Amino acid sequence: MIAATALICCGCSVSSNNDDTSPQVGAGTEVSGEAGAGGSADEEESGGAGAAFEGTAAELLQSVIGGAGALPEVVIDPVTAENAPAVLGLLADDFASYIKDAAVAANEAGEAAFQAAVVLCRYTDDASMIDGLIREGFDPGKWVYVFPDRALTSVSGAYILLAAGSDAETAELAAAFKTTAGGFAQTTVFYEGETGG
Repeated sequence: MIAATALICCGCSVSSNNDDTSPQVGAGTEVSGEAGAGGSADEEESGGAGAAFEGTAAELLQSVIGGAGALPEVVIDPVTAENAPAVLGLLADDFASYIKDAAVAANEAGEAAFQAAVVLCRYTDDASMIDGLIREGFDPGKWVYVFPDRALTSVSGAYILLAAGSDAETAELAAAFKTTAGGFAQTTVFYEGETGG
């Protein structure tokens, strides 16, 4: 029940109110306005190959949700080191060390299970490790009384989409993420719940 409550802890809205500069996660870390710009020759920073995204994680999540069609009404909230264990299944230390920015949209506990999150890793090379940690830490029971039909992750460059919900919702989110990524994203379905009755 605590995990489900953590999903709805902030009151941001999905509306296109751009007065708010979306949350910057990670102390002292500036999120680049052009993620596809890449980094130095020694260290490939967030963005890089395969990522055509620009903007913050919250902006990208809003774009993916907007491109996904009919989804439940949700709010977009920042993910922090404090709520990352409940929201993403990541340890707070891993979040602080490897994540540059992250945002989540989820419905309330007791409703149909739905969650979409976009995570921006500090470095592209860390994305596959963080993807694995998110899949390993995912809790399909965090909605208390309901379970998602499916959960998947999709990776493009330093960006990761976590989607949980109905088969149709997750498929639409993955397709919208791939489109937003410029046509490249590697998707892995890692949870299939019981469907029907």
